[in-house]
Amino acid sequence: MEESAEIVSDGGHEAAAAAAIVDTENGLVEEEKNMDVKVAPALISVHPFEKSVVVAVGSELRLFNLEGDCSVSLKDDSGGPLHSDAIRAITFGANGRLFVSAGDDKLVKIWATSSWHCVCSVSADKRVSAVAISHNGKYVAFADKFGVIWLITLDEDDANQSKVDNKAVPILGHYCSIVTRLEFSPDDRFIASSDRDFKIRITAFPKRPLKGALEIQSFCLGHKDYVSGLSFACPSGYDHGFLFSGGGDSTVRLWDFFSGLLLATCEVGAKAELLQSTGTKDSYPPVTDLCSSSDGTIIAVAIQSLHGIVLLNCDFSDRTLSVAKDMPTVAFGHERLLSDLLLFSASNVNLLMRPRNIHCCL
Repeated sequence: MEESAEIVSDGGHEAAAAAAIVDTENGLVEEEKNMDVKVAPALISVHPFEKSVVVAVGSELRLFNLEGDCSVSLKDDSGGPLHSDAIRAITFGANGRLFVSAGDDKLVKIWATSSWHCVCSVSADKRVSAVAISHNGKYVAFADKFGVIWLITLDEDDANQSKVDNKAVPILGHYCSIVTRLEFSPDDRFIASSDRDFKIRITAFPKRPLKGALEIQSFCLGHKDYVSGLSFACPSGYDHGFLFSGGGDSTVRLWDFFSGLLLATCEVGAKAELLQSTGTKDSYPPVTDLCSSSDGTIIAVAIQSLHGIVLLNCDFSDRTLSVAKDMPTVAFGHERLLSDLLLFSASNVNLLMRPRNIHCCL
């Protein structure tokens, strides 16, 4: 702080602005260090057509072919490890042709699922906190821990040959707040981004996103803690669809994302009777992730320390969210996987309806 004061006295307003940026960066770095004290959570992503499952554990990617009932090795021509630091985000594209992984090594890697070969590797300026693939497969978006969201344009031949250090272009920012989630709308007209400062931003995503600045469609404001999960839903009879969100306030919320209007809130931690005592106060555990069926009538919710999934029902006509009465919780057999994050494709909520447990040896 003494250094900042000295800069201001010598440089006027411009120096003051520079000092403020330095202080902000230092604050984010300190927050990042505090976050890194925790062990990186295990991440799971399921192929949209149930062909494979990818698990990220630390810096390792583990792939299991569900059709062949066998493990598969990923291929990267760089010669080194697939990732050299903790992986923080993984996702499949909507058509299942692409898979993206990224994390603390500042690398965004795009994989062709036909051969599981790395077809594109992009270097980020800072650690990556979230990734998303457009539904048409033309763009990959990723966010860094300074709140900037970047866009990678994929060429038609990206699925056939490797490319290293493709250029990413910044398209929007969250004003120095760490971005927690990114999600494209099913029609690719919007991109939703959330952060640790309780905000959800809906940004119009044009057909040519690099031609000019992107316009803000709305802000969805209502969470009282960080936002941890986003999922679009497109029920028939509604023009723009809806957005579900979950957060550290132990709630799941339903939004008219086109206007930013909050339609319904479910205090899922309270409904599941998951009250926790921290010694100083009682609280409910945070929602760590969620996804919905394609029509949005069923929402699967992962909650910290819950060894299973809570299922919610959504009635769009009545604007209500409620815990499913027939099967509110689906239990899993491995504590570590569900303790922080369980992620699976929105088209695979039917996996939860089967009489099976998911076991993984980590």
